[in-house]
Amino acid sequence: MRRRQFLTTATLAAASAAIPGRAAEQADVLVIGAGLSGLYAAMLLEAEGARVQVLEGRRRIGGRVYTLMDVPGNPEAGGELIGGNYARMIDTARRLNLDLVSPNRLGPPGEWMFQIKGQNILAKEWPDHPLNPLSGDDRELLPNLFLATLSNRDNPLEGEPLEAWVEPRFQQYDIPHSTYLRNRGYNEETIRLMNVVIHTDHIDNTSALHELRRYHVGGFNRSQTLGADAGAPLSQQVAGGNSRMPAAMAASLGQPVQMGKTVYAIEQKDARVTVHCTDHSRYEADFVVCSIPMPLLRQIIFEPRIKGPLAGAIAEIDYGLSIQVHYNLKKNYGQADGLPPGMWTDSPIERFTTLNRGPGGSASSAIAFVNGNETFKYEFMSDAQIAEFTTKAINAVRPSTIGALEPILVQSCYREPHGAGDWVFWRPGQITAFANHMREPHGAVHFCGEHTALLERGMEGAFESGERAALDILLA
Repeated sequence: MRRRQFLTTATLAAASAAIPGRAAEQADVLVIGAGLSGLYAAMLLEAEGARVQVLEGRRRIGGRVYTLMDVPGNPEAGGELIGGNYARMIDTARRLNLDLVSPNRLGPPGEWMFQIKGQNILAKEWPDHPLNPLSGDDRELLPNLFLATLSNRDNPLEGEPLEAWVEPRFQQYDIPHSTYLRNRGYNEETIRLMNVVIHTDHIDNTSALHELRRYHVGGFNRSQTLGADAGAPLSQQVAGGNSRMPAAMAASLGQPVQMGKTVYAIEQKDARVTVHCTDHSRYEADFVVCSIPMPLLRQIIFEPRIKGPLAGAIAEIDYGLSIQVHYNLKKNYGQADGLPPGMWTDSPIERFTTLNRGPGGSASSAIAFVNGNETFKYEFMSDAQIAEFTTKAINAVRPSTIGALEPILVQSCYREPHGAGDWVFWRPGQITAFANHMREPHGAVHFCGEHTALLERGMEGAFESGERAALDILLA
C-alpha cells in the first residue's frame, strides 16, 4: 500500500512537471466525458454562470449515443429509443430545435425465425413444438419474449416508486436471477432460453433485483407519459440520427469540448482539483463532474484515493457486453429459403436480421447481435477476425446467407478504449453493497452517468444523473 501511494504521488508530480512552462488551464468546473450525462451537467452549470470545460477522450461527441453514418440506413449503435416519459431529454431536444420522429428500430422487419437446438421453428409452430418448455397458456409465449415477460411477472416492485429498488426491504431479491426464477417454478430449459439474450454476462451472475428494476422502469415508461404531450408516441428518435442530440448539446456550450483528452489522474489539493491527461495537458477547477464508467475508473489515479463502498463499487461493477456486426446485403437470402429474415438462435450468433431502412422500406443492411458471455470469445479476435467468425457462424445456421453478406464494420461499446460496455449491470449482492453509495462525491469530484441514476435507466438515466451532479455542485 505504501509503495502504491508513493508511486501515485511520484506519477502526479512527474506529470505536473512534464512540460516546463505549460500552465494548467482554468475553469470553475471540469466535466469529464461528452456523453449525455456530462453534456447535460455542463449545460445546467453554464446556465447558472459557471465557467465549464468539457473534456472527452474520444475524437467524437456522444459516448454511447452513436448513429452509424457509415452503415446504410444509419442505424443507432446505442441509445436507440427516447421513451415517452424521458422528460429531460424531450425538453432538451425541443430547446435545441431538434425534431423527434417515430423510431426506426434495430429489430427484424417481420417475425423471427427461431433456431433452437439446431431446429428451425416458425412462430406459428412454436406453441405446439416439442422443444417448447412452457405449459398451459404460456406456450403461446415466443422465446425472444421469455426474459422480459417471465422476469416481470408478479414483479415485487410493481406499484412502488422508481427509487424503491435500493430500499432494504427489497434486498431479498439481490440474488442470482436464475435462483429467483427456479424459486418461482421455472424449469432449467426455460431459464436457459432466457439467458440467450441477457444484457449482462450470464443469468447466474445477474442480480434478480437488477432485472426486476429493469422491467419496473420499463413498465413505468409504458404506463406514464411524463414530459410528453398527451397522445405523444411512447418512443421516438431524433430526426437525422440520435447523435445529433449530443452534438447540439455540445454546440450550445460557451467553450468547445476538448476532444482527445484521455484523463488518467485526478488530484485534489489546496481546494483545487487538477485533471491530468495523457497528452500532458492539465486542467484545474474548483469542481469536477466525472462521467467515466466504473470499469474505466479503475484505471484512473485518484489523489487522495477513493475509499469505502464507493471504492468497492469502482472495483467490482461492470457493464453489459455486446457485439454488433453490420453487413451489406449482396442478395436476398430470405427469398432463397422462404424463411423470415430475422433469426433468434441459441447458437453463438444469437440474433441476425436485415434492417429495412432503404427506399420504401426495402432492406438496407443486415446486422448480427451477440450479447453476454457469448462475447467473451471475441476478446481474442481483431475486428476482421470477428467479422469472419460471425459470418461463418451465420452461414452455418442459415446456408442461404452464403455469399449474401459483406461485412461493413464491427461495433462494440466494450471494445472501445473509452467505452466499457452497454448498460451498468449488478451482480448478486452488489445492489445491497453499493447502490446507495453510487452518488457520493469524492471531495470536489462528483460522479454522474447512467450507472449512478436512481430513478431512470438508459439515456434518461444519463440526463437524470447529470442534473443531480450539477445541482450537488450548485448547492455545495
